[in-house]
Amino acid sequence: MQIDTFKALMLGAAWAGLATNGPALAQDVTVNFDPYAVSQSPPPSGALTEVGDALRKAGVDIRLDFVNLYSNAPNFGFTQGEAGNYGFLIFDTTFNLSDTIKVKWQETLNVPMYNGDEYLFNLSNSFFATIPVIDTFTDLTRLTILGLFFDGKLELEVGRLNMWPEFFRPDFCGGLGCISQIRPLVLNAPGNTLSVWGGRVGYNISPTTTIGAVLTEDNPQNWQTGSGWDWAQGNSQGYTAVFHVAQRENFMQSALPLNYEVGAYRASAPYMDALYNTGWGNPTFGPNQIVIEHDGGSNGLFAQARKVVWSAPDGSPFPQNVAVYGGAFYTFGEGQSYPLEAYGGVEYGGFWAENPMTSIGATLHYIGLSQKRAEYETNARLFFSGNYEPQPQDTFQVDVHARFGVSKFGIFEVGAAYMINPNTTVLADYSTSRMKDGFVVYAGLFMDIGTLLGLSPPMRR
Repeated sequence: MQIDTFKALMLGAAWAGLATNGPALAQDVTVNFDPYAVSQSPPPSGALTEVGDALRKAGVDIRLDFVNLYSNAPNFGFTQGEAGNYGFLIFDTTFNLSDTIKVKWQETLNVPMYNGDEYLFNLSNSFFATIPVIDTFTDLTRLTILGLFFDGKLELEVGRLNMWPEFFRPDFCGGLGCISQIRPLVLNAPGNTLSVWGGRVGYNISPTTTIGAVLTEDNPQNWQTGSGWDWAQGNSQGYTAVFHVAQRENFMQSALPLNYEVGAYRASAPYMDALYNTGWGNPTFGPNQIVIEHDGGSNGLFAQARKVVWSAPDGSPFPQNVAVYGGAFYTFGEGQSYPLEAYGGVEYGGFWAENPMTSIGATLHYIGLSQKRAEYETNARLFFSGNYEPQPQDTFQVDVHARFGVSKFGIFEVGAAYMINPNTTVLADYSTSRMKDGFVVYAGLFMDIGTLLGLSPPMRR
């Protein structure tokens, strides 16, 4: 279970998130595609090859990646025509103290940025809970001690870390459609550029199958303040835990690879009732408002899978193939706002011989609001503006996307998503009228700068 946190990044679907107010927003800057996962070629030469060789001889491994995400809402959101751009320059350094003990330090520079906060607010519905909010130039993403035991099969990691690259994996399809929003909407979790105190354990059952668990503190005030180095800020509200069994296969291992993740999650902190919350949607809103808090925390189950149902093996890592995928996330407990999320779709790849990394796909994504949450949004809208426009419980996102290889060192992705019955997230709390159905278009670019410059060897799984 090799954990290169930003290994082969997810484009288009890599929507970052850092919370400012209300629930946490998660960030995913990971991708389901590693162009060097099965490479046996020697590291390419570049301008910094000698520097990279010297560092590795000294026990220091450096990876340098760049991700840029652009999104535009031509006819969607509170203000149509809004656009946002988010760039991430990711420095990932591993200090190899011995064969078994390593120190991992990852720092993310948030450049270039354009209209990030406004774009988040203008879209503001549950399908965009993981869209980026950037409030600092740089973020401490990881600073941990990692131990590898039993020939690397057992991994123990502790320190300032982030669970999302390994758990609730966003790598079952491209585009926006299979990025789970349960992480920010239910688990109040930080984004992928941010870190919290925690620990992780993983065990490789086989070369393709792992079991893992992660436990982190639930301290939003800490990771919402500063650049991640303000460790004494805030008080923990409890803990967040995830357990999973996961498998990753590629075409060098199987003609019809199967990838899956099955697990459970828990946030121990109390949560507000979806209807009897503190805002204007509460039917008792006013000086004698009744607020109900559920003390048992949030618990849920989830499963995701991707199966290649047809391929034409040609000995390459990217043969022509058709894959289907899907996932479901269910949160138990009375008063939850978003108890059910699910997605499914199909992708066709490897059909362009000159650019075998090319793929196209389509995804249907569903988020089910509880009846209480739908009533809350309806009440808040009525109270604030006098408009009675009931909020549907069933919300949908239809996504189409395409991905292309950029030389050997990058991936470019474009897509469009259409929202049906979008809601108003707790980030905004209310709206003057129902948000109309509409399109969002997006593009993303990932470049493995470290390998391009010869600073890093090609990544292998």
